[in-house]
Amino acid sequence: MRIAIVGGSFDPIHDGHIQMANQALQSLGVDEVWFMPTASTPLKDHELTLNQERLAMIDLVVKQNPKFKVCTVELERLGKSYTYDTLKELIETYPEHEFYWIIGNDQLEQFDKWYHADELVKMAHFVCFDRDGELAESKYDIMCMTMPAVPVSSSEIRVGNKLNYLPEEVLRYIYRNRLYVKEFVAARLTEKRYEHSLSVARLCEEFALNNGYDMHIAYYIGLFHDIAKYMPKDEMLKWMESVCPENMEYPVAVWHGFVGAAVTKEIFLIDNPIIYNAIYHHVLGTSRDPYAMMVFCADKLDPLRGYDSSELIETCKKNIEKGFDLVVQQNREYLKRG
Repeated sequence: MRIAIVGGSFDPIHDGHIQMANQALQSLGVDEVWFMPTASTPLKDHELTLNQERLAMIDLVVKQNPKFKVCTVELERLGKSYTYDTLKELIETYPEHEFYWIIGNDQLEQFDKWYHADELVKMAHFVCFDRDGELAESKYDIMCMTMPAVPVSSSEIRVGNKLNYLPEEVLRYIYRNRLYVKEFVAARLTEKRYEHSLSVARLCEEFALNNGYDMHIAYYIGLFHDIAKYMPKDEMLKWMESVCPENMEYPVAVWHGFVGAAVTKEIFLIDNPIIYNAIYHHVLGTSRDPYAMMVFCADKLDPLRGYDSSELIETCKKNIEKGFDLVVQQNREYLKRG
């Protein structure tokens, strides 16, 4: 059999990887494509997501095509994972197979840094698929082919950009298992505001647990409630004009609630009306939906604000409606004094 190997960290796997695999099937005429996740990557310095999480996301993709397989050779090897060692093992294990090793432009650019690069190109067919129209030059015997552009990288996705380049089932897995989501928020907030968002998310979870509601939904409301807090005013204005022009009369300081709800849905693809409503109303406290009450209270009572809110927090845990009414009253008194 002719086997194409698509290796990488797959942290996470995305449409660019899948398009490369499909291109190998179509252009090279291989019988199967094996996705090969690495345990560690010599030329990259970020800490990888747990092996079982990355494998689970790859499995979701593999199930969609009978010609896709997963090969865990590199995950099972301890220490740094070198392609030279992997190919030696594959050739010894599957002497009847012919291997095509698929790489991208970024890998072609640094191929001279690969371990035993001169030997590698003799052990398998190396093929570079051009994903962005900027093929690097190489002195090695590497076939170069073009493919439709898929302008995305795993590093972009890990900070919450271009999530539309993820298969739906992979995106659902990410949110269900809370992968990368803290980074989504951290990339858009100051450190202090990020810590506040984490604290509010934890408090929302506690309120949900004690009041009999979904902790997972509550967590995401708290985590994303301030996601638009530092959006530039001109950009926020465009969102306001598109989403809720009727709310333009409110002070700009209030807008991040309205815009944050839309951003959470449109940019982060969390399409949940409960989450949308809660974030939308979290600044003003103008919704009595239980989740909206939770995030309003958690935002105002966050222990990181530096005052003793423990009594009201306990009230909210016992009865969110009662706690909400007390927090609204307290907030009104505070605003009057201010």
